[in-house]
Amino acid sequence: MMDIQKFHNNAMELADKADYLKMQGNVDEAKAVYRQSFEAERDAALMAHQQKLGEPTESVLFRSAASLAYTIGDYREAERLACQGLAGNPPAEIAEELRSLYDAVSMERNMSQMEAGTTSNEHENVTITIPIRERNLLNVLIRKFGWACIF
Repeated sequence: MMDIQKFHNNAMELADKADYLKMQGNVDEAKAVYRQSFEAERDAALMAHQQKLGEPTESVLFRSAASLAYTIGDYREAERLACQGLAGNPPAEIAEELRSLYDAVSMERNMSQMEAGTTSNEHENVTITIPIRERNLLNVLIRKFGWACIF
């Protein structure tokens, strides 16, 4: 457990340092420090899972590692870690945060794929109206198709 705590504390210190560097305009250096932070947090999450520390510890660490992976643009790793966090039995609030992160990653990946195959003028704007009683339908559509929505 102590190693996990050391990895986690190191990851959070590095993330704080990266935030500061980013605020100072040192974007490239910040990205490198975010990567170090991500690697430390991912190691903490994987160790917690391997040692079967249980919930909410495991899902919190997976959420944090997935968020850092998202920050550095490693969408595949963010997706994988969010799924690992959801695979346990996370508390409802953490599960919702993991789902939101997964949705954001899916949207980024889909947008990247769409942009790779189109020119800047090939996007289509579509307006849809969904009854209030079907408000969850919009979330399902966003997840399924990776839509970008403006409310």
